[in-house]
Amino acid sequence: MSIEKNIEIVKRFTEEVINQHKFELIDEFWAADMKWHGGFMGDIDGIENYRNMLTSAINGAFTNMKLEIIYTIGQDDKVAMFFTNSGRNSGPFLGNEPSNKDGKWNGMSFYRIENEKIAEAWFSEDLLQMFVQFGFIKF
Repeated sequence: MSIEKNIEIVKRFTEEVINQHKFELIDEFWAADMKWHGGFMGDIDGIENYRNMLTSAINGAFTNMKLEIIYTIGQDDKVAMFFTNSGRNSGPFLGNEPSNKDGKWNGMSFYRIENEKIAEAWFSEDLLQMFVQFGFIKF
């Protein structure tokens, strides 16, 4: 599969599932035995566990969550993405009570595509930037 096609899969997943909350499309983009590494949720194996994590994060801790792609780069079966994430902290998050504040923070992700689906991903967000904006950490 072409690098361009791999990038398109990641971009469509981001727009349709993350930003538009079309969780019913998760199976279209992810392999059943997918692996998710990193981020604040740790490692996740399998599409059902991933679905539960994603829907609880988007529907629980945050409202109006939007991931804006800054750029993507592809090589072989991998796609790297730099993005900003934003939303209102409207529910408990990592032991913190809801701040009801809006925030915007940076993140990056790396995806491995296999058979036209995301098979594995690595994810990292700037939690310090997020926590300062939501008032979880004060300087």
